[in-house]
Amino acid sequence: MNRRIGARILQTSAGLLAAGALTSASLPAQAQDAPAQPRDPRCHTSQLTGAMSPVEAGAGQRYADVTLINSSDAHCTLYGYGGMQLVDAAGNPLPTEVTRTANPGPTLIGLDPGESASTTLHWTAVPHGGEGDPCQPVAQGLQVIPPDETDWLPVEWTGDAVCGGGAIEEDAYHQG
Repeated sequence: MNRRIGARILQTSAGLLAAGALTSASLPAQAQDAPAQPRDPRCHTSQLTGAMSPVEAGAGQRYADVTLINSSDAHCTLYGYGGMQLVDAAGNPLPTEVTRTANPGPTLIGLDPGESASTTLHWTAVPHGGEGDPCQPVAQGLQVIPPDETDWLPVEWTGDAVCGGGAIEEDAYHQG
């Protein structure tokens, strides 16, 4: 008798589990466990303008901020790292090797019209082994790709030569 009761409990449990699986499968997407998504739209390249700060220099090391400004009339968000390419006066690419640094890491940044977010760049002006002096032509511009975008916007390059094959470190965009 105990065997029949045990078998019946197992059948009932299996049926309830299957019904639960079917029920959750038919829930709308927002009711299921989905990663949180920002409610505000991301900033598109067409909504932004860019600028580069004056360079801070010391012992061959260079630092500058690239700032993206919301030039639209709508609120938008940025999250993460951007892309970039050094270019000469004719817009031809120069060697550029971008490395992302972990600090500060990405945070969601809300930009009202006129507000900005920046990424800090670091590079060296000291030629590496095998590089001449100057190590490469000095860039005249920077093609900046905002996070999650594929189109670039032009930014005037305020720095000098980027040695190490165009090696630039950048952090995630941060407020300011």
